[in-house]
Amino acid sequence: MRLSLLISLLMHTLLLAALVAVFRIVPEMRLPSEIYNVKILQPAVRAPEPEPEAEVSPPPPSEPKPETKPKETPKPNKPEPEPEPEPAPPEETPLETTVAESDDDGTAMTVDAPRFPFSYYLSAIERRISQNWFAGTSAGTSGLTCVVFFRLDRGGGIAGLRVETSSGNSYFDRSAMRAVRSSVPFPPLPKAFAEPWLGIHFTFVQRD
Repeated sequence: MRLSLLISLLMHTLLLAALVAVFRIVPEMRLPSEIYNVKILQPAVRAPEPEPEAEVSPPPPSEPKPETKPKETPKPNKPEPEPEPEPAPPEETPLETTVAESDDDGTAMTVDAPRFPFSYYLSAIERRISQNWFAGTSAGTSGLTCVVFFRLDRGGGIAGLRVETSSGNSYFDRSAMRAVRSSVPFPPLPKAFAEPWLGIHFTFVQRD
């Protein structure tokens, strides 16, 4: 009885000594003076970026279907009318020939126009030139003829004055040219005459 008590006491002593030795070896754990509450947050899950939509090309335009025209029933051929004969071209009116002539002064005149029905105007031209023409007479000069051409514009001026047919006598030709120049300006062309100018062939005749 005493022996078992001693053994139990010895074992408790050894156990106590062992515990003391253990506390000396393990350092004392000290808690921090301040305590922080830490809350662990769950990381946010990043939403995946949307993929770019693929461009959808519009469908090619469908070609219009050719319209089917209803078949036309052939019409009976009508006899074509015979072409009318073309009218014959009008005959060209010849140029006016001698339209003003003076037996006293020995002058005559023709014009370059298909039709010039203004005899009063040509008479005025003939009178003016005859008044300014003074041909010298000498023996053997009778029967001389000179034709002078000039163009008469709408205002009464002249252009292209020249001896068209010489008389063979230079003095006589110069006298005819001087008579035309001295008569300028002539009366204006008649308004009813549509051409821009009138060609005149004026004939000078030497008489005794």
